[in-house]
Parts: sequence; C-alpha cells; structure tokens
Amino acid sequence: MKLNKRYKRSIRQDLPFYISASALTMFALLMFYLFYMSGVGIAAYGDEFFDRNKLEDASLSTYIEIPDKEISKIEDKYSLTMEKERYATVDEDGEDYKTRVFVRNKKIDKCEIIRGEDIKSDDEVLISAGYAKAQGIDPGDRIKIDGRKYTVSGMFLRPDYLYMLENLTDDYKNISTFFLTYMTKDEFGRRFDGAKAEYKVIYGKDTDTKAFRKYVNKHYFVSNYIAAEENTRISFVYDQAKMFLLMSWVMLVVLPFITVALISILIGRKVRSEQKIIGTLSAMGYERSKLMKHYSLFAVIPGVLGGVLTTVATKALAQPFGELCLADYEPMQAKFSLPIWIALVGIAVPSLIYWISAMLRVRKLLRRDTVDLLAGRAGKENRAGKLLVKSKAKVRTKYKVRTLAGNPGRSSVVFLGIFLGAMIVSFAFSFIDSVNAVGDQAHGEFGSFKYEYILSELREGAPKHGEAVSVMTFEDKDQQRVQLMGLDKDAELWNLKTLDGKRADIENGWYVSTLCAEIFGLEKGDEFTFRDIATLEKHKVKIDGIIKNGYQNYLVSSRAKAAKITGLDKRQYNAILSDKKLDLDSSVVAETITDKTYKNLMNNMLDAMGSMIYAMMIIGVLICIAALYVTVNMMISESTHNISMLKVLGYDDRRINDMVINANHLLLIPGIVAGELFAYGLMAWYAKEFVNIEQLIIPATLEPKSAVITAAMVAAGYFISLGLLRRKVAKTDMIEALKDGRE
Repeated sequence: MKLNKRYKRSIRQDLPFYISASALTMFALLMFYLFYMSGVGIAAYGDEFFDRNKLEDASLSTYIEIPDKEISKIEDKYSLTMEKERYATVDEDGEDYKTRVFVRNKKIDKCEIIRGEDIKSDDEVLISAGYAKAQGIDPGDRIKIDGRKYTVSGMFLRPDYLYMLENLTDDYKNISTFFLTYMTKDEFGRRFDGAKAEYKVIYGKDTDTKAFRKYVNKHYFVSNYIAAEENTRISFVYDQAKMFLLMSWVMLVVLPFITVALISILIGRKVRSEQKIIGTLSAMGYERSKLMKHYSLFAVIPGVLGGVLTTVATKALAQPFGELCLADYEPMQAKFSLPIWIALVGIAVPSLIYWISAMLRVRKLLRRDTVDLLAGRAGKENRAGKLLVKSKAKVRTKYKVRTLAGNPGRSSVVFLGIFLGAMIVSFAFSFIDSVNAVGDQAHGEFGSFKYEYILSELREGAPKHGEAVSVMTFEDKDQQRVQLMGLDKDAELWNLKTLDGKRADIENGWYVSTLCAEIFGLEKGDEFTFRDIATLEKHKVKIDGIIKNGYQNYLVSSRAKAAKITGLDKRQYNAILSDKKLDLDSSVVAETITDKTYKNLMNNMLDAMGSMIYAMMIIGVLICIAALYVTVNMMISESTHNISMLKVLGYDDRRINDMVINANHLLLIPGIVAGELFAYGLMAWYAKEFVNIEQLIIPATLEPKSAVITAAMVAAGYFISLGLLRRKVAKTDMIEALKDGRE
C-alpha cells in the first residue's frame, strides 16, 4: 500500500519524538529490570550456596557441654545431624579489630574458599573475604591474632555469616573491625583451650524439633537457641532479595506506569496533530481499520525500541549493578542475568499500551465529521480563549496562562515529567537522610547511658559502677525473638518514658518498645504471649504501655517481675548500663553497645549502598530530561502556527521562547513539591514495610537541604531540556506554517 511509504518519512520527520519517547521508556523499565534481576540473583545464589555448604537449620548453646558420644546418640534418637563447634572471640590488643576464631566444620556450615589456598600448617590462617577485601589483604600477607603473627593463606565465605554481624542484636554488618578466622585444630587447641562450644543442627524429615529441644534443655540446660530463619546473618540474604523484588514491583508500578501513561497521552496528541491527513485519507476511501492499524504501528515504535534498548543496557549493567546490591553481604560470587520472559514482558507491555492508545485515539477522531478533520478542528476546543480578556496583563502573560489552561492534557504531561524526576531524586536523598536520622536519634531513645555491656555470665547484687540489667531471649509461636529485660525501679540510664509522656511503672507493669509493638502488632492493653526458647513454656503478660524506642526489640519490667518468668534470682543480672567506659575482662563481655554504635552502623550502610543510591539519582535526572524533552518538543510542534504568527508580528526568538517554552515554568515548583511529598510518603511506606527485615524503625526524613538540592537538580534537568529545544523555535519556518494555516 502507498500509505505504508509514510512510515520512513514520518519517522525521519519526527525522529526526536521517537528517540526521546524510547529513551524515557528505557529509563523507566531499567529500574524495574535491575532491581528484579538483583533480587532473583541473590536468592538463587543463596539457595545454591546454602545447599552446597550444608547450612544449619538451627544453632544452640548449653550451660553444660554435651559430650561427643552423646551427640551421636541424639542424632540417632531424633533423626538429625548435629555438630559441636568451638570458637573464641579475640579483641586484639593494639589493633582496631576483633576476630572470631574457629576450626573448620566437617558436616554443617562448611566454609568455601574463594581466593587463595587452604591452611597447610599451624602458622597459617584463613580469614573472611569481606574484611580482606575492605582492608586490601591478599594471600601471603601477615596478620596478628591473639598476639601472634600468622600468614593469610586464603579467604572464605561461610553460610551462617554471609551477612557479617558480630552480634545477632546488631542492625548492620561490620567488615571494618570484625572478621572470622580459621586455624588448624592443633593450633586452636593450644591457644584457646576451653573455648565456648555451640551446636549446629540440621533436622531430618522425621525430626520432632520440640521433643529434641526439650530433651537437650532437660539434660544440658539450653542457654540460647535460634532457628536459621530467625538468624539475621542467614535470613538477611533472603530478606534483602525479597526487598529488592518488592522494590522492583514498586518501581514497575510507579515509574513505568506513570511513564507509559505519559507517553500514551503524547501519542494521542501526536495522532490528533495529524487529523488533516487522517481526514484526507478517510475521504479518499481508506477503511477505518486500516487507518487504525497504520497509526497504531507508529505508536508501537517507542515501546519496542525502548524495550530492546533496556534489554541491551541491562545485559551490560546486570553484573555491575547486581554487585552493587551485594554491598551488604560478604563478597558472594553471584551471577546476574535478565530472564528472557521478563525482557519480553518489558517489550510487550509498553508496546501494547501504546498500540491501544493510538487505536482508541484514531477511532475517536474518525467518529468526527470529515470536514472538521480536514479543517483541523476536531478535538481543538478552546477552553481558555476568553481567559484574562479584560485583564491589563501583558500579552505574553495572557498567552502563557491560556496555553497552560487551554491544554490540560499537555500541561499534565509536563507536570508528570517534573514530578517523576523530583520523586526519584528526592527518594534517594530521603533514604540517606532517614538512615542518618537513625544514628542521630537512636541513643536518645535508648537513654542517657554511654555504654551497655552484655555479659556472658550471670552476676549477683549490684555492679561497682552503673546499673544492673537482666536480659534474656524469648520467642513467639513463629520463633520471632524478643528480649525480656529486668531493670531496677530507680533505673535512670535506660529510657523509660512512654508514648503518653509518663515514666513506665515497671514495678507493677509490663512495657514494650515501639519496635516490639510494631513487629508483634501490639497496643497498650493487649496481651502478649511468648515462650521460653529452651523449655518452650508459654508466658502471657498484659502490655501496660509503649516506650519510644524504634531500635531495640524488648519487653521490660522490674528485675523481680522478670525473674519470675526467666527463672533467675531477682538479684542476678547479665548486663550493665554505664555513663563511662568500664574496665571489664573481655572474656566475660559478649557485646558492647555505645552511644556511637548505631551511627557507625548507619554510616557503614550508606558507604555500602552509596553507589546504588547515586545511580538512582542519575536515572531520576535522566528521566526528567527525557520526559520534558519529549513533552516540550510535542508542545512546540503543536504551536508552530502560533510561533509563525508571532514571528510575522515581529517578535524575536527570545520573546517567543519566553511565551511558548517558558510558560511551563509555572509547573516547575508544583511538580517538584508534589514529587518530594510523594517520595517522602514512599520512604515512610518503605520504613514500615521492612521493620521485620531491618529490625529497626527507620524515621522517614527529608532534610530541607536535601529538598533544595533535589529542586536544583530537577530544575537543571528541566532547563537542559528547554535549552535543547530552543533551536527548534528558531528553525520554525513561518511561511510554511502560515501557508499550512490557510490550507
């Protein structure tokens, strides 16, 4: 058909539109692709790595050590695999690091050497890969452990430490001052005789886990038990993967949905701009179905081209972006690739929507009178022609107002472009501000102490300095853990201020932190049921209030009331709060939390995720530029007749630009403000959605400074787009445009 010869000519004539629309489609889909691919890749690697290295189902420790011969009997009796593991944590004198030393396991939680070689002699060690990478340690280098220099033979990954937490109560990894070490069994025995023992368990299909736990507690007194799914060092691998997948679907809804809607509007306007040609072809006898098919194929171009470009870009960016998403883990050897079906969906869905949009627009136009189509009057009702008729405002002011008010569809598209850019950029800034707020607010919600020492033993009475606290771990029926704390009635260092502004009456009631209330869905007056991790005995208490603390998951009362549940003597304690550093033997200190702990953890998080956040900012600005370019380009194309008239009337290009292009300045501030507000709401949703994963309540924050920088970045993208299009006004042929008007 001769009609098909228009494709090449029309595409060449409107090449900027198709390129910018395709680029906008690409940028929008890219965020979905990258987050989806990262989530799938991390989860797949976790499955393979855990299976290959025999990940535990649970780990436990006991007050009485289980003899080796008894372990074999327990394995047979309960149809499970069990292995004793010894370890020692060494705070190296004169160094700024701490290491946890092990002997390699044979059955459970086996390590995988990813660089270098295995240990061959007593003077060699393996160290965890994350610390080695962060500190630039290579095989052959020397490192001091427990006062002796060892040669590093290689680096390893371990399944129950893929997320490197020194303590399970920590909220973020530590690879700057903490690492794992493996040494030979003989060397470990010589240096760490009597080291702590922990037991790793893999359950069989027929294992009665409750019976097993009760048996071990009855004979050896369980001091701690944690299932793999509640072990943050393990579960965070899947939790982070879920987070990326959820974010990918959010990106799919927020970015491509808005972008596709934006381009669909533009395609509709593009089709309407050719109504004279459509009317002519209709008058010549072309069937409605052929015309609809013809124009719908034009509309498919941005979807197909954008989808293909996204697939190509993702193929190049898959591994580097995926590795950015691995920043929270040990250096996992994951491979990232885009599933074919996702690539096809990315091409098909936008193309289908654009196709439908064009079909509907052509069908709507063909319902109009052919004479109106030939005259170019279809769908051009002037709704703002009488605005400011009696006003004494300047001509250019009236023109700007009528341009925006008389073209709500076009104005909304410009607004959406500004909104999209502001939303993405300000969300990245809001994430940074919110994480920083954790470090700034955390200690204020803890209390006035500067040091919290968690002891590995029970003590009686009162410490020489500081305040005594009893801390024991319990769980609910789903094995979600909670810390039960007992404080003295006159405790001052721990924050006991409830949400209603009163001091918690711990002598007569039970109180939970806001984090605990969020995780377990508790409110004041509710009953909270939990159980002992060893005996599985259930306990029930009534919640008398909630204490503002979004960073620790605890249930608190007096030491006497807590002792009735824990079974301890009310005089016993295993933690100390202090307003100064105490001189305690490192062998009895299991964990130390300072007033700077959370700030340091959050700084580590930002350092690890910085590249991904800034990449999001760049993509946000690019989306803003592409969206505005394609929109304003369309606006100028639709205004060629007016531009020509203004040139005939003697207006120079500067004034014409001010009237035609700069009219959109009125939408800049509302678009930026709306984008920032939406991003703040999105951050608040994120913080609430991932409380269980992050184990803290992130305070959604967008600092005024960040809001201003966001506005500046979006405004820069906006003016770059306008600058690229000013030449089009200068090149407008007024003679041809006026001639087209007479026709």
